[in-house]
Amino acid sequence: MDMNLRKLLPGVCLQVILSFFCQTVLAETSPGSLQKPATLQSPALANAVNNQMPKVSEKTRVVFLNPATRSDFWWNTCTSFMQAAANDLGVELKVYYADRSAALMLQQADEALAGAVKPHFIVMQNLKKTAPQIIERAEKSNVKALLFNSGLDDEESRVYGAPREKFANWIGQILPDDAGAGYNLAKIIVNAAKEKKLSDTDGKVEMLALGGTISDSSAIERNKGLTRFLQEHKADVVLNRGQSLPGNWESAKAASVFEAAYHDFPKTAVVWNANDNMAMGVLGKAKEKYSKSPGKDLIVGGIDWNPENLQAVRQGEITATLGGHFMEGAWVIVLLNDYAKGVDFQTEGVSLKSELGAISKANIDKFERALGDRSFEKIDKIDFSKFSKASNPALKAYKFNLDAILSQLK
Repeated sequence: MDMNLRKLLPGVCLQVILSFFCQTVLAETSPGSLQKPATLQSPALANAVNNQMPKVSEKTRVVFLNPATRSDFWWNTCTSFMQAAANDLGVELKVYYADRSAALMLQQADEALAGAVKPHFIVMQNLKKTAPQIIERAEKSNVKALLFNSGLDDEESRVYGAPREKFANWIGQILPDDAGAGYNLAKIIVNAAKEKKLSDTDGKVEMLALGGTISDSSAIERNKGLTRFLQEHKADVVLNRGQSLPGNWESAKAASVFEAAYHDFPKTAVVWNANDNMAMGVLGKAKEKYSKSPGKDLIVGGIDWNPENLQAVRQGEITATLGGHFMEGAWVIVLLNDYAKGVDFQTEGVSLKSELGAISKANIDKFERALGDRSFEKIDKIDFSKFSKASNPALKAYKFNLDAILSQLK
């Protein structure tokens, strides 16, 4: 080796070491409350962090971070759909219950990701802005993450991007088409009001709208759908108070807000509610305080398919309830099972939307016969393997909707 080169090597090595040390210290001490996550830019780097998928003889392991309690009806139904699909597809499912606590959900995520036998997938909603942290932790733990039911808000999306954009192990999300539901609910109840000739003297249908918690992405999206409908129907619909009012998802709150608003706008013909709880609050107050006959002189609709709302649909007091997004529990398992078997749902997109179906007088009987109380016994009659592309190579597109379910349960 050249003598001059030998003399230079120690200095060069020292410079490299010092440069690396300084960059590391600067990276760790950089100020800022919301750090921009590392971007996985090259396919080689993305492949390096990819989690090992289950072997042929091994079951796919999925952890579901349920944000609610075991007694929560809606989330219990969602979990039942998830478990029934897992049974059909041979997936090992473990469920944690966070009781609406962000701190507990993060603790449960850490427990699942630090286990001796890690899951192949971790599934969650964005409960109180916990999803970004869980996505980061799953990335570090080499576990695939899938977001469903409630997504990132606009600020979080600017920082964390979309699935597979900045985090290789955040492989996708499936979210309810809340904007579509908000739009369709408005369309249904306004059309019902027109059929009953409930327009005011100017020929316009007057509406009151009650929204959910303003920070929740589902509330935001449902309001967007409502706004789009109103913009398209300025000539024949007017929104009293000019905006959706804060019902906060709660029946009692909605009843109170409706009472005050209806007093000021007694010609209101339709009440749009971002969920079923609020629709029931409005229903009760309209009858008790204002002696209205919902379904006849006041049109009320909601979202969620709650049992009491379905009963009100049967009785003709609630015109429609949109829902079925608890079935996303099953669609999550189908997507992850296919992914584990080498059939990537990316062909249809990494950010999927699930349709919310409308239940009205026209189809309430069929729905009740098929699913009724949504007991696990009824849900388990559905063969979810029929929705899997891995199990059905001829299947070209996923068919995740109410009609596809009801067709199996005639």
